[in-house]
Amino acid sequence: MKKSLFAFTVLLLLLFTSSASFAQSVKIGPRVVFNYNIFNAKNLTLSYNGIGVGIGGNVDVSFNKTIGLLVNLTAFDMRNFSNSVTNGNTTTEDNFTLYYLTFDPMFKAEFSGFYMVAGPSLSVKLGGSHETTTTNAQGGTPQTVAVNYNSVRFGAEVGTGYNFLLSPGMYMATDIMAAIPFSNTIDIPGRSNSVFTLKLGVALKFTI
Repeated sequence: MKKSLFAFTVLLLLLFTSSASFAQSVKIGPRVVFNYNIFNAKNLTLSYNGIGVGIGGNVDVSFNKTIGLLVNLTAFDMRNFSNSVTNGNTTTEDNFTLYYLTFDPMFKAEFSGFYMVAGPSLSVKLGGSHETTTTNAQGGTPQTVAVNYNSVRFGAEVGTGYNFLLSPGMYMATDIMAAIPFSNTIDIPGRSNSVFTLKLGVALKFTI
């Protein structure tokens, strides 16, 4: 599955590069995304979730009025999630922080500014940490705990959005995306796990 998805991602990138010269229009610009992250693991009874932010850019290619490609490249993609458990007078809080370089090349169907997209997603880990804080009557001190995060994650990206015309050649796009994971986030032998992410994005697009 991982090799097939990686090959498909590369193929879609090559298709985007080779077909850009045949495009009816090309729009490019910066994008900011807000993430809501939900961590899931096999036999996990606790709930882990959190919010994050992503900063990057996007390229919107239209081959005609309805068919095109949308590529989101997020240079800083934060996936935070945490959990807090209280037992008697003691509270233990776990905080996980991950940063990715995320590449999402997607097929696009557009109708009068409204568009739907779907395609593969490839994420490369830039950094990550895990802190555990135990608080009781004497207080609490965060402790850094080593976690073996996977360096590369594969998944799918699906969503919908709308391009608002601000002025000739300038658009603002808002979108709602779902990042569906296909690979583990943390390397835990014999225990599958992943982070599902809902995204709210805002982008400026300039016709080139």
